[in-house]
Amino acid sequence: NTGVMNVGQNLDLEHESIFTYLDRNTNDAYASAVIGKWHISQPVNANHPFEHGVDFFSGVLAGGVNNYYTWQKSENGQNVQVNEYITSHLTDTAIDWVADQDTPWFLWLSHIAPHSPFQLPPDDLYTAQNPTTDRQLYYASIEALDHEIGRLIDSLDPDTRENTVIIFMGDNGTPGSVLRAYPNNRGKGTLYEGGINIPFFISGKGVTRQGEIETGLTQTNDLYATIIELISNELPGGIFNSYSIASSLEDANSIERNFIFSDYERNDVYSWAIRNQEYKLIANENGNVELYQIIDDPLEENNLIGNLTDAEQEILSILEEEAHDIQNGWSCQDLIQNGEEQSIDDCNSNSDCPEVDVLSTENIGCCDVPNEPSVYYEYLDNNQRNIYSNGYPNHDFCYNPNNIPTQVYHFVRVNTNPVVSDEITPIVRENGRPARHYGIALNGVYFSPAPGTPFIYTNKNTGEFNWDWVFEPTNNQGDEMGQVQLDCATAHTNANGYHYHGEMFEYLESVRPGITSVNSLQEPFQMGWASDGFPIVYKFGPDENGDLKELQPSFQLISGERPGDGIEAPCGPYTGKYTRDYEYIEGLGDLDECNGIANPITLQTALGTETFEYYYVITSSFPQVGRCLVGTVSEDFENGTEPVAGIDMDGDGYLSQFECNDNDPNINPSAIDIPDNGIDEDCDGVDMITSVHTLSHTSVNIYPNPTTDFLLIEVDGNLNYRSRLFDINGQLLRSSINESKMSLIHLPTGTYILEIEDLNASEKITERIIKTE
Repeated sequence: NTGVMNVGQNLDLEHESIFTYLDRNTNDAYASAVIGKWHISQPVNANHPFEHGVDFFSGVLAGGVNNYYTWQKSENGQNVQVNEYITSHLTDTAIDWVADQDTPWFLWLSHIAPHSPFQLPPDDLYTAQNPTTDRQLYYASIEALDHEIGRLIDSLDPDTRENTVIIFMGDNGTPGSVLRAYPNNRGKGTLYEGGINIPFFISGKGVTRQGEIETGLTQTNDLYATIIELISNELPGGIFNSYSIASSLEDANSIERNFIFSDYERNDVYSWAIRNQEYKLIANENGNVELYQIIDDPLEENNLIGNLTDAEQEILSILEEEAHDIQNGWSCQDLIQNGEEQSIDDCNSNSDCPEVDVLSTENIGCCDVPNEPSVYYEYLDNNQRNIYSNGYPNHDFCYNPNNIPTQVYHFVRVNTNPVVSDEITPIVRENGRPARHYGIALNGVYFSPAPGTPFIYTNKNTGEFNWDWVFEPTNNQGDEMGQVQLDCATAHTNANGYHYHGEMFEYLESVRPGITSVNSLQEPFQMGWASDGFPIVYKFGPDENGDLKELQPSFQLISGERPGDGIEAPCGPYTGKYTRDYEYIEGLGDLDECNGIANPITLQTALGTETFEYYYVITSSFPQVGRCLVGTVSEDFENGTEPVAGIDMDGDGYLSQFECNDNDPNINPSAIDIPDNGIDEDCDGVDMITSVHTLSHTSVNIYPNPTTDFLLIEVDGNLNYRSRLFDINGQLLRSSINESKMSLIHLPTGTYILEIEDLNASEKITERIIKTE
């Protein structure tokens, strides 16, 4: 059902990986990593693990390596040459990653060993005397693997170990060249027991059965549903043909399923195997059929075909019929609620829509108050509107306990003279996933109305996603399963930080009480800047006559029924559960399809009085925040853009490169300047003709600032120092040792950062430099 019929094929993104499922259903509560091999990307795509929801990947994008001691590693999209025994290196990577986590985590450690080539491990990892044959080397690599897995487990502190579930399993049977016990040519790469009967151990938290062998039928793909039930949510038996065996960790008699099924394709021939507790059928599309009484014949040496009793013929028919059902969707006796089933193994559903939309526009409220500074700083540089923020709200908020808002530093630039272009730019990609942030509020928090996790309709039969039908977050609010935990400001937190999806009630009421309930405005109220440079205002704006009015969007619910069948696409009436339930009707309201209007508007901004020919509007009804942009979009707002890195020594929310004194929280671009006191409180350079610093008990004077062509650095005493000049993005422009004069000739006007480092004591000071015409 995933389309992956052999190793090396591609797991398409339309299928929901375990990582994506957990992100979506735990609100990104778990950090995830895959360390080792990722053999489901063809053609090889270094970003494939991340596209499937993996937070960290380090390993090989293949099934093995040519040499255990010299191999190519892919880590977060970059290839690195490694000259270290791969089993130890992957274990070290796992130990380091786990040690770095401060939230719940999910690690999938996919070792290469004991895969070919069969090579001797380092001496301290095995005990065999002089292993030379392939089988001896194979055993040695297994012992080395066992040693390294033990080292990983020993690295966990007692509390973590007590709170962790550990699953160890093989991924297929033994290679033919080292196969033992099973007949030749019936190992790895076949559907015989030597190819698919593998070791599988579970221990740790919640596993009360000790040293027991499970007799119920289980298989590899049961991990999907089992892991979900262990760390996310309950399932009706399972999901996507995966049966949860979580109950068996305590109850020896809880697995009651009747069949397990495996299939694959090789040389364009499709083959499959299905078994019950006693019999196993192996067949392919060329008509080959083998039936074994697997309980009494585990080596599959006695094929019963051609000599069947009536009872065995009936068993063969049952196995064939069940295999056919599974191959074409789902079983009606697999103890899982699949496909159109209304309950577990209810296969009598009619064609009526099985889904009933449940909408919720009630947010989860506020549960905390800000305890860190909220910073928004806007200035003109290189004819662009430069915006720095720490992404932290200036109002009450709420959160999932694993996603508490923190400072996330942004530096973005937009055009100060935006122009409406001939084409609109959506904020989502063609595949329905977020492409960019819509804009930034005047408190420094992003507008990101598109879902950051796939709030989507899932094909329960195949696990495919239909990205054309994305949940509308503002209509699916709450803290129940499948809902979006939007708080009192219609916001929540994910990997991009705290961000707004809708009307931002709490933010508005904090800065202008009463604005959300009554029209108390005499002039437009600006809320932020869109990523194309046009302003964003709240509800009220000038119409074509210049009169202030509440502007209405031009969207409405589509009438009638959705065209889906409830499996591949949603069915039932258009209710607003999905963004696609709405249609744009030109002229229906005041605003265009991007929730904007081409009317002149004049605003008082940080840069003074500015007039724009177009502006966007936040509304109370869909879409609330627009889903497209009419101007040229700044690349700084692209989804996945890394936050700004740096140090905030004085804890005022400003990184050192964005303020003039990072040792005093009362001096930063948001501070109120006190004229004529020789201190540049607001870092605008007006009062800072000469600045004085102390470095290793030595006085350092820097002047003039602002400057046109050069800087002078005067040191009172002996100091071995290095001077470095950076642009606002951290790029090094100038560097010198013990020079008292630094030339700025040929540099454009703007803001720069001067760093002076004591080379003996490794102490540093920084100064914000303004270069003028």
